[in-house]
Amino acid sequence: MEEVRDKVYEWSLELINEGKILQGLILMLSTWNFNRFRRYMTQFKLDEFEEALKECDFSYFKDKTFEIIDFDSPAVKERVIDIYQRLSIFKGVEFTGASKVMHFMSPNMFVMWDTEIRKRCDNKPFGTSAEEYLRFNKKMQEKFKNEEFTDLDRNVTVARAIDLYNMEKYSNSKLYKKSV
Repeated sequence: MEEVRDKVYEWSLELINEGKILQGLILMLSTWNFNRFRRYMTQFKLDEFEEALKECDFSYFKDKTFEIIDFDSPAVKERVIDIYQRLSIFKGVEFTGASKVMHFMSPNMFVMWDTEIRKRCDNKPFGTSAEEYLRFNKKMQEKFKNEEFTDLDRNVTVARAIDLYNMEKYSNSKLYKKSV
């Protein structure tokens, strides 16, 4: 199953990089955000979502990386909060999907999260607001600032490497069952 999930990750990024942004994101949402997206797929406001994507300032993050960005900078804070708020209002995207869309649009910049990661990866669980997503990224940057991820078997961004770590530790159902 993970092989297919990894392939969908690659295919979604390929579509986005080819300029087929909407196709890449819908592929990703329908597989990586399946539990939410499937409930609203028939009602999903595709035109409004596409317009919201155009209004998001992803170009600001084009040459920036997770490792060195200053999440406390007012310009960064404003953009992260604005983008997250614009995306998370869509039924089927919401809080988990917004982080995923942000990652896929700027894979060097944003770490994805899900409910288990939000609840379990810190002593103080993260809420679902844009401010909490910003706090999450700051926390991940602080936690992994010296991590080299030398054990990864493929070339991925630091933001994706952190996601893989969090997924294995907090979201993997086998590990979750063992830790309960």
